[in-house]
Amino acid sequence: MKRLALLLPAAVVVTLVLTLVVTSAAFAATPQDIYDDYATDSQLNGTYTPDELQAYLNDATVHQYGDPNVLTPLDKLVVELLRGRQTFPFTGFQLLVALAVVVVLIGGGFALRRLARPKQQS
Repeated sequence: MKRLALLLPAAVVVTLVLTLVVTSAAFAATPQDIYDDYATDSQLNGTYTPDELQAYLNDATVHQYGDPNVLTPLDKLVVELLRGRQTFPFTGFQLLVALAVVVVLIGGGFALRRLARPKQQS
């Protein structure tokens, strides 16, 4: 019974995390959303990820049926936005901090194992 009582909250947490991960794709902007955003006032007012912008550039439907007067400047703007975002996402300092955390965690694990061993009597 205790195992079931411990397993139930874990199952709820796992289900919640999986739900959040799976549904995050549903909130992504579609290429049509990007086109509509630009078509309303000739500006991109939303914040779009590089993947969403790349998906817009690769979408054949928007480029086939969209207004050429909107598509030409929007394509140029999206290419410029993608060109400006090619920076490394983290610095060497962040790598150093991650390495220090790994060393501390592994060292702490070894220390805990050493302390948890029963003492041998001589």
